[in-house]
Parts: sequence; structure tokens; C-alpha cells
Amino acid sequence: MIVSVFVRRLKEGATFEQFEAEWTADRGYGIPTRVFNARSLQDERDVLSIGFVAATAAEVTQWLAENPSQDGERHDRIDTVIESTTLHGFYNLGSEHDFTTQPVKIGSDADTSLLAPLQAARAALDARSQPHASE
Repeated sequence: MIVSVFVRRLKEGATFEQFEAEWTADRGYGIPTRVFNARSLQDERDVLSIGFVAATAAEVTQWLAENPSQDGERHDRIDTVIESTTLHGFYNLGSEHDFTTQPVKIGSDADTSLLAPLQAARAALDARSQPHASE
């Protein structure tokens, strides 16, 4: 699982809704991906985007190399409403923890993981791409 993290600062007068309109992808990526956008509690001009991609680092690198214009065009639109990007990175997910009551480490394949639907979608995608034994 790859985690992408962006911290952006909106231009003076730009709204979160304008950011979201420019940020929204024109089409899906073809791999299970979820992104959360959040406004800072200290300054609503600061926007955090955290994405979860059910892929390996090699798959993400390959996708970015093969599809530079899709995100390039989107990032050009985003630039119309942001002042700066202060953090931009991709990370391999290391762990997930539930601190609701007694702290518990959640396994990446656990049904209780918040990312379980992404993992299931990836498994289904992989199963569809595998040749069937009768073929």
C-alpha cells in the first residue's frame, strides 16, 4: 500500500470548494485509490491530501511514467488556486493502529483495517487479470 501526502496552501481568497473542483481527477487511475482532503484547524488555507493506493512502489512508479499528462493537467488546474505545495511525497505504508480504546496494531490484511475495502478491490482486480485454468 502506497500513501501519498501533499500539503498545499490556498491562494488568498481561494476556497476549499474551488480547490476540490480543480483537484478532482478527470478519470480513475485503474488501481484502487482513495484520497482524503482536509483543512487545517489552525489555518483553513492549508490543505492536507492523503491518498492510499493499493499498489507497490514499482507499480506507482510505472503508472506515473506511463501517464504523466493525466496528473500533469490536473496539477496545472490545482496551481490556479494554490499558493504553494510545502510537502509532496510517496511512502510505503508501515502500520495501522486503532487507538479507540486499548491501542491495537491492525494487520494490513485484517477485516478491521480501514483499508480493507481497497485491499479487497485490489484482490478482485488481480483475480480478473489472471488467466483462468480453463483457458
